[in-house]
Amino acid sequence: MKALFLGAVLGCGMTVANAACPDSSLMQNAARGWIAGQRLPDPVVRNMDDANCAYTSFRAVLEAEMGPPVGVKAGFTSNNVRSRFGIDEPVSGLLFSPMLLPSGSRLSLQGSRAPYYEADLVVTVGDPAIMRATTREEAAAALKDIRPFIEIPDIAFSRGTQPTATLMAAYGGMPWRGILGEGVPISALADPVNDLAEMTVRLKLNGETIAVARGDELLGHPLDVVLWLVKQGRYDLKVGSIISLGAFAIFAPAVPGQKIEAEYNLAGKAAKASVTLAP
Repeated sequence: MKALFLGAVLGCGMTVANAACPDSSLMQNAARGWIAGQRLPDPVVRNMDDANCAYTSFRAVLEAEMGPPVGVKAGFTSNNVRSRFGIDEPVSGLLFSPMLLPSGSRLSLQGSRAPYYEADLVVTVGDPAIMRATTREEAAAALKDIRPFIEIPDIAFSRGTQPTATLMAAYGGMPWRGILGEGVPISALADPVNDLAEMTVRLKLNGETIAVARGDELLGHPLDVVLWLVKQGRYDLKVGSIISLGAFAIFAPAVPGQKIEAEYNLAGKAAKASVTLAP
């Protein structure tokens, strides 16, 4: 249950002199409230040490309620999305099985507070050697597949709270729901590194294209997101773990009645995820 999250507990102990970790009961109560549909308080985290320590308490309640994590989310890896929220660096957190739905699902927004939608991208770990990857080629060789993903994050802060990188990190990047499509095996790509950089994503709302993006919008290359997570050293990326790499281009409010589709072209191979939003 703790395998995907390595460093946060140690981080709390090692940074007491330099950081003020929010009270664990505050974060645990915030997690219980979040599960119940309440908004999240600002724990007043000053730096990433504070934020990581805060998230340790928050995610402990999520694990107790949702089971062991199944993957990792990297958020704010797109320059466009970071600029919109005034955030200067990516953040990360854990994904849990109850958050994930198959493509074609009808998703009720009940229980969300400020949901958004975005075209995202997921990769599946195929080899534990990913934990030693230092190049794009090594990262690609340790992956099993690339999967379409529409994320529905919930920016559930109390009204008037301004998101910051540390605040987002304290709550693991705010994942809520995600829709997974069928993947393209990494073995089907002649040049995975180049193919991922040049892949295109077309985001549709109610049948109309609203954004088109390329793979290299995510930290310059999708595999650089994987390497960033590995370098953090906070996650044990086991075989079968999924990694959400971040949003392409549009990050827009989600409302009932919308049909959202994300269409991917990866070296001529098509993949798709779709979801219909309901009250």
